[in-house]
Amino acid sequence: MLLKNISNSYNLLLSLGAFYVAVIMFLESGVFATFPQEWVGKMPFNNWASLALFAIIIFGLGNAFASTYGFIKKNNKIFILTITMGALFFFCIVIQLLLLGEWYLATVQCLLISLVQILLGSFGLVQRNHEKIS
Repeated sequence: MLLKNISNSYNLLLSLGAFYVAVIMFLESGVFATFPQEWVGKMPFNNWASLALFAIIIFGLGNAFASTYGFIKKNNKIFILTITMGALFFFCIVIQLLLLGEWYLATVQCLLISLVQILLGSFGLVQRNHEKIS
């Protein structure tokens, strides 16, 4: 039960983080003031607004759904949703690495965040299966 609450809280935190970063992208402030011209043609996005919309729809709403589902439902399918969202985040970061061919500080942080999400879901599944056997 504790691992389930940690997983739900982590998904909620990632959802809030995705919404926060997306709003900063839409406002084009801070590090998102100008879209890097060297990314145009390499990335499927050509401005911060389209990338922010992608982040809100996929990661903001996806993690919000996973978190809400986990807090409301009493089953353990939350761990599968957590692994799915973590794997999707990991996959998107790897695709970005392949397309740009460069590492950024945020890339490393995002890879670690996605790995933690995958591990939380995996530990939850292992714990659930262990409880079924016992």
